Amino acid sequence: MKSKILINVEKIEEIDDYRKAGITAFLFALTDYTVGYANTYTISEIEKVDVSNKYILINRLLECHDVDNVKKLLKQLKTIKGIVYEDIAVYRIVKELNLDIELIYFQNHFGTNSRSINFWLDRVDSMFLSNELTEEEIKDILTKVNKDVCLNVFGYNQIMYSRRNLLTNWSREFNIPYKNDNVLEEVNTKIKIRAIENKYGTVMYSENIFNGLKLLELEHLKYGYFNTTFISHEDVMKVLNNEDNILNFDEGFLKKATIYKLKERSKHNG
Repeated sequence: MKSKILINVEKIEEIDDYRKAGITAFLFALTDYTVGYANTYTISEIEKVDVSNKYILINRLLECHDVDNVKKLLKQLKTIKGIVYEDIAVYRIVKELNLDIELIYFQNHFGTNSRSINFWLDRVDSMFLSNELTEEEIKDILTKVNKDVCLNVFGYNQIMYSRRNLLTNWSREFNIPYKNDNVLEEVNTKIKIRAIENKYGTVMYSENIFNGLKLLELEHLKYGYFNTTFISHEDVMKVLNNEDNILNFDEGFLKKATIYKLKERSKHNG
């Protein structure tokens, strides 16, 4: 099952430990083109890493002036296997440049039904399913996909992404000390939310670490994504080595459905 894990790299020096644990696929947040990740890397830094299955993450919304810069960056790719992306502009750029590289479409909340998923699977190499599906919904969709897909299987789940610099704005508006990588508490429910920002926006993550490791056993799975953001390397290695730990795990929406998504529908129901 370790060969199905795609893990994001917080520190390059941690890769050796991951490889010893059986991990073979690595995701690097690309400098200036990602949000929600504390550590990012340039193309040249990623190219120097001596592993076979290297993917870059481009998960922020691009503006018009970004397009030419992204074209220049992607033309530099030599040893990188694929791009995990959110903005459809990345897909269009790769097709325009006729690059021979894997494309994995990663929108946290939109891969919720097999018809829309298969639309994209006809065009890209894989796609992430939403992190808000139940286990039964995931299993049902996997019986209908026409290519192997990707699933979030471990880490703090992304709740939302705003193009605004929310932590900065709140600090200014309410005259409170600024702190990035902040933990916010909702007044009524007391639910805690992790928030991190850079100049391209703010990402908010769940209170608890999502543990969906059992999903690695499913068929039609290309990768199960390990997002190690905010989690110590020691704790990540305990999970990879199947050691006991006391992390604040939960199962997200696997057992409890949310209504905020497009449901799976048959062709007869529209």
